[in-house]
Amino acid sequence: MTLRSRLLSAAAAAVLLIVLLLTAREVHQEGSGALFDGRDTINVWYNDEDLTDYFTQAAVAYNGAQTRYRVEPHYVADVEFLETIGKASVNGRDFPDVYVITNNLLGKAALSGLAAGIRDDVHFQDTTLFPEAAQHAVTWHGEKVAYPFFFETSALLYNKTLLAQMAEQAGIDVSEAQPRTILDIIRLADSYNAPEGVDAIFKWDVSDIFNNFYFVGSCIDVGGPDGDNRDQVRIYTPEAIQSLQVYQQLGQFFSVDMRTDDYESVLEDFAAGKIVFTVATTDAAEKLRKKAESGEMDFEYGVLQLPDMTDTLTTRTMSVTDCLVVNGYSSQQEAANRFIQYLLISKGELYERSGKAPATAGYRYEDEHMNGFFEAYADSVPISKMPETSNFWMFMENTLSNVWNGADAGEELRTLEAQILLQLTGEEREIPEIEAPEYVDISAQLPEDSGN
Repeated sequence: MTLRSRLLSAAAAAVLLIVLLLTAREVHQEGSGALFDGRDTINVWYNDEDLTDYFTQAAVAYNGAQTRYRVEPHYVADVEFLETIGKASVNGRDFPDVYVITNNLLGKAALSGLAAGIRDDVHFQDTTLFPEAAQHAVTWHGEKVAYPFFFETSALLYNKTLLAQMAEQAGIDVSEAQPRTILDIIRLADSYNAPEGVDAIFKWDVSDIFNNFYFVGSCIDVGGPDGDNRDQVRIYTPEAIQSLQVYQQLGQFFSVDMRTDDYESVLEDFAAGKIVFTVATTDAAEKLRKKAESGEMDFEYGVLQLPDMTDTLTTRTMSVTDCLVVNGYSSQQEAANRFIQYLLISKGELYERSGKAPATAGYRYEDEHMNGFFEAYADSVPISKMPETSNFWMFMENTLSNVWNGADAGEELRTLEAQILLQLTGEEREIPEIEAPEYVDISAQLPEDSGN
């Protein structure tokens, strides 16, 4: 299941689950104390089949490292995964002590009593193990309610061979050619005589929120740093308007077709050496590794944090963190916490066995490109976790699509803020019109013949 499908599915049935669980808060756990050779069982549920090999190996290792508990992983193929956990927990039989969900569901889990506060006085005191983004991702109203497990985010990929050519033609060092802003990419393109076979300087999937959100990531706010503050919603801002105005102008400089340039086709073209720069998520590293091994890709590439819009308009990418959660209905919470800490501190082979990028610092990747994605993640904006804003990302994707196709950035952002506040408060609000910020004309900051 794709990440987009998981996020859209997570928006369903929230109210029903919360009502059901709030009427059955008494914790009871019949049967989960099952014995195996005198051991209590810790049941671990997950709904991503890619994790099966990892959890199987981890359970064997943990079961051999101590004699008190037996870990039993269970793959549960259920789109409404959290709802299934909730119903099983209320019934008091065959439910997990530990489970894995994306951080945008943590608010719902916490309100339903399904997320117990973690028991770790050491590893959240600084960012040695968990970067700032990971800690914000698992915080709900000031309390850590889960452990960061693995992440998804986006970063800038570039063809090292083509960038070296661009640097040479521009008369600069390769290190100077690594773009800090999108304007830098346009300036490089202006002096670049692309060889045959190179079709685009910069191309990405304009229709995907994960590849587009960074354009406004540093200038809007949905729920504050932890994504849980209903009173902290700022979408219609001068900086966001300017950023989307610049975003709208990019179609003049880069040949991107929203109808045909989807993520997979763009990544294929990048691997074929037809694109210098693109935006990709962490799955790209494994896909490109396989292409390089098979001989389909014959160049080296690099991974950078996504560039700012201009020298004054900054960007910030979005991230989703999958979390290990201790079920609030479990009678073995202390043991569950110890098992999770064992997983995270021992590190294991999460990436090698599942393709998932650990949300902990210090993981030694066989593929060094993943270090670039981790750097992007560490500085990312975690997806918000308020149940009422679960469809914000779908609305934001529509907003970006409308602006790309010519709609007024200010009006689109104003409408979006009104939609989100309606969901949060249940009341329609008239968002006061703000004074239009100065229009940022990127053509005025570029050589006269750029984009022609």
